[in-house]
Amino acid sequence: MKGLLVFILVTGLLFSCARDNTVQISGRMENGDSIVSIWVDDSIYTFPVDKNNFFSGEIALSHNAYATLLHNSLNLYLSPGEDLEIYVNALNFSGSLYFRGSLGGINSYLKEQEVAIFFDREYYNLNEQDFVRKMRDLMDEKTKLLEAKNFDESFTRLEKQRIGYTIAARASFYPIYHQKLNPDKNYKPGREFRQFMASFPLNNDDLFGSKDYRTFLLNYIYMQGTWIDEGNYSSQIADYVLSSITNPAIRDFLLMEIVTRYIWENNGLVGADYLLSVFRKECSDKNKVAYMDKIIAQWAKIMPGKRAPDFTVIDRDRRNVSLKDFRGSYLYITVWTTWCVPCKSELPYLELLQKEYYARNIKFLTVAIDAPDSYEKWKTFLNHHPYAGLHTFADGNSEFAKDYMIISVPRFILIDPDGKIIDSNAPRPSGQIFQYLSAFDI
Repeated sequence: MKGLLVFILVTGLLFSCARDNTVQISGRMENGDSIVSIWVDDSIYTFPVDKNNFFSGEIALSHNAYATLLHNSLNLYLSPGEDLEIYVNALNFSGSLYFRGSLGGINSYLKEQEVAIFFDREYYNLNEQDFVRKMRDLMDEKTKLLEAKNFDESFTRLEKQRIGYTIAARASFYPIYHQKLNPDKNYKPGREFRQFMASFPLNNDDLFGSKDYRTFLLNYIYMQGTWIDEGNYSSQIADYVLSSITNPAIRDFLLMEIVTRYIWENNGLVGADYLLSVFRKECSDKNKVAYMDKIIAQWAKIMPGKRAPDFTVIDRDRRNVSLKDFRGSYLYITVWTTWCVPCKSELPYLELLQKEYYARNIKFLTVAIDAPDSYEKWKTFLNHHPYAGLHTFADGNSEFAKDYMIISVPRFILIDPDGKIIDSNAPRPSGQIFQYLSAFDI
């Protein structure tokens, strides 16, 4: 009998420990996706939504942590041994969202704070001393509101820190917006602003799950560009991360963001050798390394010297236009959309470029990647704006858009007479295009 009692006690203890290392998640998602996704501790947990719109499951968690509901990027707070119920209609996300369960009260508070931390644009117009004072006043105000809620000590301690990082993330834009709003375009952050920003530790293991903390980190390290030489900007930012961030998970996250942003902003791998070497050497997260390898493989296909991916697009008469139609000539491709203002502003310059290179060994092609149902809208635009040249259409989900990694517009691509990539991110018509093209035998 005594042995049975011990067995029951041990079994109960083990079951209790297992329960204490999980958070129970459930709820209802109407008119939304087929899954509910929650990001916590650099992992994404997914919960299938059944035919009645309900979902349930659990998250393995050994400590209190902030998380992110990936729908609308909403802050969550999770605690081992507790439960959270989420109810929302995706057609009116903010208006319908509410929480229940033992974590319902805290998460309802966090939802309110998404709206409550209002940041007036006029704050950026203040002089530096007054701006910093205003930021500290906001932190005090939000902290007092938090303390009045009488939440448990553990959450209150973390939330005070999160409030600070949230306000600091917004404050990090002060140098940029202050320049724009004031006659003094040479403003540089002074001692008071720098000291305020430096008062928030870069290494905060407890808040890694908070999107506000991560936003602060990214804003802060890119803010270093205010006083870093422009020539090696991204490389110096990476070096700054290596010298300043001690937590491996946080460092991996930042290195991933820096390298990915460089590739997206520069539309390719050209100039990314140092960043990629640092990432491969320093990143300890195998999932991030695998993801980066996938990105590199995709962009490597359109590096200079690679054979340009074949494509077929359609013109205004729905006739096919293919890459092979331009073999033997240089080809300058303009990728754009009818809703993109910077794209449309390039079209008059493109027309001038075509006139300058008329009868030369170069062809010009525009490819619109509007939504699939926008073909007629695209034709109407061209009828009202009859720019010269060969205009074609390929929607944003087309093989053309995927193969040429079109993630932003406008984009300009130069292909040689043999059908090989010269530059998948060529200069725009309004830029140094004439000087650029003069280097080729056109």
